[in-house]
Amino acid sequence: MRIQSFLKRSRLGATIALGLCAALSPSGARAELTLAEKDGFQLFTEGRINTFASLGFGDEFPLASPNPDGGPPHNLVGETALGANGQNTDQDDANNKYFAIRGRNGFLGTVLGLGMRKKLGNTTAKGFVALWGHAESFNRDRANPSDIDVREGYVNFDGPWGSLTAGRALGLFGRISTEIDFSYGHNYGLGYPCGDAQGPTCGHIGTGVMFPGFAAGFQYSTPSLGGLKLHAGLYDPVRLLGAWNRSPVARPEGAVSFEQKFGSGGMFKAQVEGMWQPISRIETTNDTPPVQKLHNDKVWGVALGARVEVGPVRFGAAAFHGKGLGQYYALQNSPAVFSPLTYEVRNFTGVYAQAALVFGPVQVSAGAGRVGISQLEADKKDAITSNAKSQTGVSAAVYYSVSDSLVLGLDYFRFQADWYGAPRSTTDAASGATTILAGYITPERQVVNYLNAGATFHW
Repeated sequence: MRIQSFLKRSRLGATIALGLCAALSPSGARAELTLAEKDGFQLFTEGRINTFASLGFGDEFPLASPNPDGGPPHNLVGETALGANGQNTDQDDANNKYFAIRGRNGFLGTVLGLGMRKKLGNTTAKGFVALWGHAESFNRDRANPSDIDVREGYVNFDGPWGSLTAGRALGLFGRISTEIDFSYGHNYGLGYPCGDAQGPTCGHIGTGVMFPGFAAGFQYSTPSLGGLKLHAGLYDPVRLLGAWNRSPVARPEGAVSFEQKFGSGGMFKAQVEGMWQPISRIETTNDTPPVQKLHNDKVWGVALGARVEVGPVRFGAAAFHGKGLGQYYALQNSPAVFSPLTYEVRNFTGVYAQAALVFGPVQVSAGAGRVGISQLEADKKDAITSNAKSQTGVSAAVYYSVSDSLVLGLDYFRFQADWYGAPRSTTDAASGATTILAGYITPERQVVNYLNAGATFHW
């Protein structure tokens, strides 16, 4: 198929999980290869295989800025281009500069999807399983094989009354921004690696795109009412490990989408999304005898976005805001999400825009996005920590569709991470007490560039 948006082939659109050409709603029409039909059952497959040569150069994880006032040394907290939570890849030189060439998967991994479908009156029943693998070895260790990940596994019922899905599938919150990135940015590219170890890459996820994530749950979508659809889901709850370890209630997510086609191949789609999950923790006091106290909080998020296609022009923009979301996906288990001192949960805000021009088999893309993290009052008094402030990404790509199943890709991504810097402080030599001063130590920064070239074979 041509580079034109995959999403024209589905009723509800697509997300990063569409490595199998899967639609945002598992009930959507997709590019499928029928293997066999018998007694009303239809066995089909979807999938892709891709490999990229990825050149990365720039800064390794930053070294902490020196404290000019004699205060204690500090640590940097936050996700980075090369590894989570400040992991160093050991590919830096004496000047802490990073350079590496890797062979790895792109925005989507090696994917094999198998499904079975059957008509039950005016309802279609379908079961689907997607197996994901990786081209590269884990953590650059040749002895580590590529594990098989059962990324999706669900049953779906689709009829004039709507669509119901039960099992492991994509969530609702974050779909519109990921859909834009998939459609116009990195379907056949790599983008931001989001880690050096192994696995599908991130495109613009982590730099303004919020990934919906996979989870066990139930989702219902109404029939289209003049292009308007309502979507409601209930998903397996997630904990913020190390702080908010109690999440006793399933997580509701919802979305409202509107899609219309116009003219010759024109399309407009807008979507609003939301999610909410209560979290709690038990604190044991130092009283005699000790007393247990229950603390409650909540993680929530709102997101919106739209995309439009007119002639050769494709454009999409999205934004999200919420509490406890993380830089990459909602309820991300990361020290950037909450304070290790007070367990307060931080706010996150993301913005993203992506454009593409499609001329026959050629697509030219460009995008930019940023996610910002709020600073807590406790952060301003924590002399031993410099917390993550923002992550910014700028991308460009050229894709060429050799045939209906083979696409060549060349893409560039510039990643930048910024920190707030630790509060300035001084330590009394006699007592060892630390005093917080006005201002901050020089904020740290990391900039890494990636140039990626590869091919994708899909069916």
